[in-house]
Amino acid sequence: MMSHLEQAYEYDIRIRIANDGASPDGVLLRAQDIGEGVVYDRRGAKVTAFEVDHAPVKPALGYRIDYAGRSIVLSGDTRLSENLIRHAQGVDVLVHEVFVPETLQRAGVPPERAKKIIDYHVTPEQAGEVFTRAKPKLAVYSHVCMPTALEQDLVPPTRRTYSGPLEVGEDLMVIEVGDQIKVRRPAPSSR
Repeated sequence: MMSHLEQAYEYDIRIRIANDGASPDGVLLRAQDIGEGVVYDRRGAKVTAFEVDHAPVKPALGYRIDYAGRSIVLSGDTRLSENLIRHAQGVDVLVHEVFVPETLQRAGVPPERAKKIIDYHVTPEQAGEVFTRAKPKLAVYSHVCMPTALEQDLVPPTRRTYSGPLEVGEDLMVIEVGDQIKVRRPAPSSR
C-alpha cells in the first residue's frame, strides 16, 4: 500500500524537491505494521496500540497516549469494545467515534445497508456506556459517522447513559490537557 501512496504523490514530491528545495529525506515513507502493544516510547511519550472490534475489518486499533502523567485514548473505528474500556480507565480524555443510526434513515440509505453499517460502529447510547465505565475526565466525540449528524442527535441520547463532561469535536478545536482540561473552539467565521 505504501508504494502506491508514493506513486500517487510522485509528481508532487518531485516538484517540491526540484522547485521548493524540499529535502528528499523529508518525503521518505517508513511504514511498519503494528499490533497490540507499545508502538512508541521516547522522551517520556508512550503510545500503546490495542485491538478494538470493528469486524469485519481486522485488525482495527485504538491508541492510548501517555505523557507527563496525562493520558488520552483514541477509540478508532469500533463497536462496543471491552478492550477499549480496559485501556481507557480513568484517562484524562477519551476521544470516541460515534454513529447516529437515524442519519442513515434521513439520508435514504436502505435499511439492509444501514444495519450493516450500524453493526460495526457505536451509537451515542453505547458510547455513553463506554464513557460511564471508563470514567474519563472528558469524553469527546470525533469521527462522527454520517457528517449530517447534529449535536442534538448526539448529546441527548448519550445523556441517557452518561452524565459526565462531554464535547462534540469539531475541526480546529483544541483540547489542552494539564492540571485542568481546557477546550478551545475555533473562532466563528466572519463570512
